[in-house]
Amino acid sequence: MELTAEKYHVVSEEELERVRKQHSWVADPIIKASEEVLNEPFFKWLKDVKSVDELKSVVTQLWYHSATFPKVMGIMLGLTSLKENHMMPFYALHIYGEADHHEMLMQWMLKQGILENREEIDQHIPSVATNACVNLVYQLAIEQDRSKWLACLNSGIERCSNHFFIEMTKKLDELGANDPYFTIHVEADEHHSILGLDHLEEGADEFRQEVIVKKALEGISLWGFMLNSWIGVNRMPEFDLQGNLTNPEKVCCQ
Repeated sequence: MELTAEKYHVVSEEELERVRKQHSWVADPIIKASEEVLNEPFFKWLKDVKSVDELKSVVTQLWYHSATFPKVMGIMLGLTSLKENHMMPFYALHIYGEADHHEMLMQWMLKQGILENREEIDQHIPSVATNACVNLVYQLAIEQDRSKWLACLNSGIERCSNHFFIEMTKKLDELGANDPYFTIHVEADEHHSILGLDHLEEGADEFRQEVIVKKALEGISLWGFMLNSWIGVNRMPEFDLQGNLTNPEKVCCQ
């Protein structure tokens, strides 16, 4: 089967902005928090990367994340109740879009000499933070709470993923080693992040909105925790309900 990136519809800026405004109560904190993650140690480290070899600890962990997420999405689809059947095409499109991405990444790692063979990936153990991020989504799939799923995975994590791939693409362009695996996520994750909001439940009261926002911010915290762990940094960003960072890094002056 040929691996291809052509799986996503183009969404107009007008449509994206309509969805953002309609669901601003959750979109605004997500946007604020996801922007804060760009200041985490991982992105400072990435700017200083000088060779593809330096990315090995990142892309081998990324492979596990990329290989696991479609399976979690399959659980979400498989456990969908009859009353939620209208969501099945949305979940199925997301799975279809993600199902072969880990194989695209594997082929890129082999091409770049990051791995000598496929079996070598088994020597790289997922970090605690990588597992935490993935396990959060397993929890959501079992819980079958549509709004939590959409806010946390489709909106929070996918928006952070969009930022990650934008920065990775810039770095790989600089190194002359970019690949469709990385470039497709720049468009795909924006598609997932924004359009997911249009499927949130109607008429959520103030407490229910807080529950949904907190779950979205939990996903963003764990995403930041995961990226930092890939470069050996034990740090998890935390946020208030408005998406403001509550535990900024301590900078020591000499």
